[in-house]
Amino acid sequence: MIRTYQQLLRLAFVGSVLLPLATQITSAGSIQGAFDGEGQLTTISFLLVAVGCGIAILKYADRLMAGVTRESAAQAEFLDTLQEKWVPSAVAVAAGLSLFLELAVIRWHGSMFEFFAFYKNFSLLACFAGLGIGYALSRSRDGVLLCATIPLLAWQMILLTFIRYGLARWQNVSLQGVPFREQLHMGLMRSSGLGAVTVYLLLAVVFLLTALAFLPLGQVCGRLMERGKTLESYGWNVAGSLAGVLAMFLASCLWTPPVVWFSAGCLTLLYFVVRQKKSLLAAASGAVIVLVILAWPVNPLWNRVYSPYQLVEVGYGERGLLMIRAAGQYYQRVHNFLDGSGNSNGQTVRVRNY
Repeated sequence: MIRTYQQLLRLAFVGSVLLPLATQITSAGSIQGAFDGEGQLTTISFLLVAVGCGIAILKYADRLMAGVTRESAAQAEFLDTLQEKWVPSAVAVAAGLSLFLELAVIRWHGSMFEFFAFYKNFSLLACFAGLGIGYALSRSRDGVLLCATIPLLAWQMILLTFIRYGLARWQNVSLQGVPFREQLHMGLMRSSGLGAVTVYLLLAVVFLLTALAFLPLGQVCGRLMERGKTLESYGWNVAGSLAGVLAMFLASCLWTPPVVWFSAGCLTLLYFVVRQKKSLLAAASGAVIVLVILAWPVNPLWNRVYSPYQLVEVGYGERGLLMIRAAGQYYQRVHNFLDGSGNSNGQTVRVRNY
């Protein structure tokens, strides 16, 4: 299992370092003059970073996975030696954490790119795939890969945040549409050609990173369930799952942002980490990185409000008009018609008449 997991991690990492480069090239290719000056320098920079990361993979991957293997074995031993009286509650907490983080990831994906907001089943299936495979591999002799969950969440958050907000609007234009015909009914532009390939690359990378992050959660819950009676363990699993869904429902009703969701998720996850100083320090450090990324003001000029349903952004767009975006997509502009202002402006008159 460890070998297969390592190969999938390498694949996800290669896709991650190639994604900014592919996004830059396909976006610039659709805009005349984008490869002049700054565009060429940015493309070369991304290429150098991709080459450097590729070298790092070849040099350090085996050493890193050796540490992951040792950590996984220690994690499995820790779960197997947990006192019997705590196993039922641990099953419930693990199941609740799985569902809570699943809903948090689905909501967070939808706030990053428009097509995730319209096609939420994509994120759902990625989480389900990881959890299902994790349950199936809960008794693996290679141990439990819980040490990978927080770093993979942090990795994904860094990647998506950089592509969405670290690149200029013209640099990620190829990811602002969807390669599906249904987009004609959604108001999104249609990605085609190399732009569509870039979107599929993003989807593949996000699916892999999400599934690989949730696989250890399935392992934890499955391994704990096998220590108890089948029906009793399943009952605690269902109860915990319902509690996790209700917890996310409450967090959404309170209009809380992602930093609150993942703070609660990461703190709960630390409960299952093997009680070793090095392991706890690594998990806590990864959790801090996650929270810093989510709390970072990516665009201070826009007020970001997480309603119970989606992300609503309020800021100023072209012509100085107040603009509202829902799930990252344009929703509404606010015009000033007070006291007949703008009567001499043809554009304003047309909007008023409309």
